[in-house]
Amino acid sequence: MKVFVYEHITSGALINESLPASLAHEGNEMLSAIVHDMTLLTDIQLIILRDFRLEPLFDIIDSAHHQCLIIDDYSTFQQHYASSVKEADAVLIIAPETDGLLRNLQQTVLNQHKQLLGCQPMATHICTDKVICHEQLRSNNILTPHTITADEWSLNPFNSPSGFIIKPRDGAGCIDTLFFSTQTMLTAWLITSSIELEQTIIQPYIEGHAMSLSLLVDDDTIRVLAINQQYIKLEDGKLSFHGCCVNGIAETQFSLLQATEIAEKTHHAIPGLWGFIGIDLIVTDNETYILDINPRLTTAYVGLGESLNLNPAQLLVNMMKQGFSGLPLNIQRNAIEIFI
Repeated sequence: MKVFVYEHITSGALINESLPASLAHEGNEMLSAIVHDMTLLTDIQLIILRDFRLEPLFDIIDSAHHQCLIIDDYSTFQQHYASSVKEADAVLIIAPETDGLLRNLQQTVLNQHKQLLGCQPMATHICTDKVICHEQLRSNNILTPHTITADEWSLNPFNSPSGFIIKPRDGAGCIDTLFFSTQTMLTAWLITSSIELEQTIIQPYIEGHAMSLSLLVDDDTIRVLAINQQYIKLEDGKLSFHGCCVNGIAETQFSLLQATEIAEKTHHAIPGLWGFIGIDLIVTDNETYILDINPRLTTAYVGLGESLNLNPAQLLVNMMKQGFSGLPLNIQRNAIEIFI
């Protein structure tokens, strides 16, 4: 089976601009991990695209069994992207959700009637738009922070003693995520800022433990692969992501049963989730809030194989072919730190 693994930032899609250092590093780590795992599967032939400015991936570059297509101009990127989707039997996409990018890429795969190793575009749309996602979760009685667009703030401000978070409506991770301790500071910033108010959201800042779930999902079933400690820093009014500890949460702090309950509720609330997905959480002493749903492979994947002591790509392929009957019932859960 030919599998096209497409990581957007490192693919050459940005060949006409400078690579964003943080996103390129994070994307490269995820790509390297999934490529390594896929190359261990004897029945898989890989295709990837690679920006010529980046170091080669040695798991694939020296192999006659796989294809690594080097991109040095945009027309070459367009040609190789189209031909790779056409040639592949299945496509796995890693890309930011911003500006509908991930959803649109998923749709290009479906338009070619290929197996998409990921979520359906409508599910990605719901997860991407944080206002729609908030409404979808709330309508299914799932706890998530109060969310409004910045243009609603003047008419419907709300109290939050612990402060406020402002971030892009369709942002990924902690990118452009700001913290304000008071309503006055937030309002003053909105007045002077040039941001698009309709495309920016405001939420209460919730103090608690930052965690994430790494999940494997098909149409009917969901499996929690990891409960991760997130390394989030708040400095100079900005939040930033610095990595995670895969399966680094003690059972007494947040149990597999609790994680599975949240995962199953989310699966029910958002039809079309499939493959590797992530859920970002804030866990307080009394409540668990879903912050974001990532309809794609996330950074925690980098340490997932070592944590589980098995090949996550094999789980994905087995699930595609046999459903969850092809997956082991019990897995190891070793704590593995990943720094970005």
